[in-house]
Parts: sequence; C-alpha cells; structure tokens
Amino acid sequence: MSYFCLSITFLDAEYHGRCDGDGPEWPPSPLRLFQALLAAAAARRQEPPLVTQASLKWLESQSPPLIVTPQHHVGVPTRIAVPNNDWDTLALAWARGQEPRKQPAELKTMKTVRPIRLLDGETVVYLWVLPDPLPDCIREHIETLSRIARSLVALGWGIDLIAAHGRILSAQETDRIPGQRWQPITDAGIPTLRVPVQGTLEALINRHKAFLGRLRDDRFTPVPPLTAFRIVSYRRVTDPPSRRWAAFRLWHPTEDRHAFFPQIRANHVAAMLRNATARLAEQQHMPPDWIDRYVHGHRRGGDDSSPRFSYLPLPSLEPRSGKSTVVSAIRRVLVAELMDTVESHRPWVRQMLPGNFLTDDKTGDRKALLTPLGIGDCVLEQYTEKAATWATVTPVVLPGSDEGKFAKAEKLFFKALRHAGYAPEALAELEFRNVSFWPGGDLALRFCRPDYLKENFWSVYHVRLRWKHPVQGPIALGAGRHCGLGVFARIEGATRMD
Repeated sequence: MSYFCLSITFLDAEYHGRCDGDGPEWPPSPLRLFQALLAAAAARRQEPPLVTQASLKWLESQSPPLIVTPQHHVGVPTRIAVPNNDWDTLALAWARGQEPRKQPAELKTMKTVRPIRLLDGETVVYLWVLPDPLPDCIREHIETLSRIARSLVALGWGIDLIAAHGRILSAQETDRIPGQRWQPITDAGIPTLRVPVQGTLEALINRHKAFLGRLRDDRFTPVPPLTAFRIVSYRRVTDPPSRRWAAFRLWHPTEDRHAFFPQIRANHVAAMLRNATARLAEQQHMPPDWIDRYVHGHRRGGDDSSPRFSYLPLPSLEPRSGKSTVVSAIRRVLVAELMDTVESHRPWVRQMLPGNFLTDDKTGDRKALLTPLGIGDCVLEQYTEKAATWATVTPVVLPGSDEGKFAKAEKLFFKALRHAGYAPEALAELEFRNVSFWPGGDLALRFCRPDYLKENFWSVYHVRLRWKHPVQGPIALGAGRHCGLGVFARIEGATRMD
C-alpha cells in the first residue's frame, strides 16, 4: 500500500482557521487545503488548465484523507481592530462619483483572535490511499498536484504562511511520520471537517465568477455560499469513538416502586434483557438471522467484531454522607451497540422495548418492567458522560489466565481493549485488584459468570484506568462485555490514581 502525501509546514507554528460557528478548526479541513491548491494553481498559470483541472478533479473524488498533526492547544484570545467587509459600498460610491459616508480608515471592526498553537512540530500531513499497482495516470496527477503544492503560500488566514511538499510514500514510511493521527469515521462526532466531493472544483470556479460579477449595473448581487462539499467526522486514532445506546429503568411488575437486583447478578439481568429483546424481535417478525447475530450475539468463525447489541446492567451509584459514592443494587439497564456501527438499531430498541418484561427463564415469573430512562438521570450520567478516569462496577473478565503475573494480565487487558475498539496507546495508567474501587462493591470473584467464562480459569479483576484524553461512556471491556461484566463508571474529579 502507498499514499499520496501532502505535508504543510507552518512557518510561525500558529493556525487561525475557523470552522462553522466561528470556533477553532483543527485539524485544517481537507476542503480548505483543496481551495488553497486551486488558488495556487490559478496564481501559477504554468500548468495547462485542462491538466490542472483533471488533477484537482481526481483529488476531489478521493476518500477523506488521514491527517497527521503535531500536538496543539488553543491560544489565549486577543481583540484586534481589522478592516470590515464594507469596502464594496466604498467602491460603489466612488464608481458613481459620490462621496462615501465613511473613509477607509473608519471601516474597522473588533475581532477576537484565538489561534491554534503547535507545540511539538510545525507540519500537518494529509495522506490519501493509492491503488496498488499505481496507474501512470494517477502518478501524473500526483506530480501535477505536487508542483502546485510548492506554490502554496498560506492555509487558514493570510498570516498563516506555509511551505508545502507533495510526494508518494510507502506504508512503512507513513507509519514513521510523528504526530497525532486523525482518521475519518462513519459515526457523528467532533470535530467535523469539510471535505471536497465530486463537483467541488466546478462549484468553486462558478463561485469565483459570481464574485467577479457581484457589482454590475449599479447593483450588488451577494455571492451564494459554497454547498458542494460534505461534512466528515474526524477523531484521533487514540480517541475511542462514542457508542449508541438506549437506557431503561427497571420497575416492579406489580408494585409502584423500582425493581432491583443484587450487583453480583448483573450477568443474569443482562440475560433476561437479551431474552426480552429477542422475544420482541420474534413477535415483530424480524429476520431470524438478524435476531441470531445482532440480538443474541452468536458469532460465526470466532468473529467478535461484527455488529451486535451489548446488554449492560447499571448498579446504582449513590452519594452517602456527602463524602463517597456507594455501589448498590441494579435498578437500570442499558442496551448499547458496538463502536462505528454503520447501521444503527438503537431507535427500534428505544421505541419498542419499553413496556416489556424481564422474565425468569426457569420459573417464567415477571421480574421487572422496562420503562424509558432519559438524559438527566444522575446514575445514568455516571456511566455515559465523558471523563478521563474510570473504574469497574462489575469486574472485567480477561480473555485468558494471567497465571498471577501482572505483565500477562496487562497484555490480556490490552487485547481486551483492542477487541472493544480502544487503542492501548490511549491509556495513561492502569490498575488491577480483586477488591472493588467503589465502597459497597463486591469482590470480583463473587460476581456470577456464564459457564463459558469459567471453563479455562480466565482471570477476573476490578480495574481502574485513566485515559490520556477524556472518553465518552458507556465503557464495557473484557470477555463478558456484552453480558453485563466489565462495566465501568466515571470517577468524578479524579486527576490521578493514588
């Protein structure tokens, strides 16, 4: 595999570009780079127009690039006076032979400047995947775009001066590029960046023509905004994506109160929730194959990454005496989907599951009624809000036995992280123990587990971890993460692990 690499080096290690809503844009969007390339091509006038347009059309048709950036932080805002956009009225008055109401020096407005400051480098790299083998026509496009890139002057505001360089890199060379890697994702997220699409080049050319003709016949015609682009969510490779979920309160089937279950029976609650979802799907004549895979989670060929539901009981986390948060019984449950699931079935679950019962499979007794649970519930927020430090409420089952060795336990835990879609590099600290990190929590080995998680003496631990960047919940890790085990809650206000 090879990549077309465009590297942009900022001469002053600052970037002032803004996104929609006038917030700081980072990384610089692929559409902004595309527009800069078009401007550089127009300024050069050294390439035949048809050749330049063909290369830019090839670039706009490519998938969103991977972006590599240095570390950054948002600078301190400052206020400066800058020329406003009212100079067209000046030009119009002069064209009519009239005296303008204001002089050019008076046409100023106050503007807040808050640049992005680059901390450990000045170069931003854009990487587009190339086909293998590489056709000669694409190689010619890359040579043309690389020549145009050498004429780039700025990216962002006019003061964001740059030097640019284009080339083809192998996968090994790409892996050695230092910095934070930002990849496009299918799920909605932050930040969102504008990306060119087929038709962007033509729309920009037409918009430029409209700009040149905005003053005509003593009339001003506003230039319409550019619409030929799409919005793509980007996230750092080390930042786990968020999960889609639907939460429910457990209500007593005959009395006007909560239903509750002991925390160590989280696995049984998850099984009842899964069976209730399967019964509902069968009643609505959903496809049997979908019920088998997505609802029951039956795997084919050992594949543990295909889309499915996870069933997560949420033991209550209650403040006591204003000092500590205590774990108590299970009164809420949550159905979550895997990360980056392209087709979501959360709306179906959220709409159809309320009003159904959790039923004991052995006796047939109704144990709890599912009722909707919305945003704002303080316990639910402990499991779903963003935080850097998290600890298990139900223990993690490692995918193997650690034989009492921390190094092996750590290796198995990193394997479990990858299975759940997280990067081990995103962790800052990690701690294992048998005793719960929450007052009122039970020992890890006392939690019920399905038989298939007991056969090979797989290790079970309570885990506390701290991420390098805050992570959005819900988080469930380990071999039992789909059936109520390995569920984490955020530790509010935690800055380090003692």
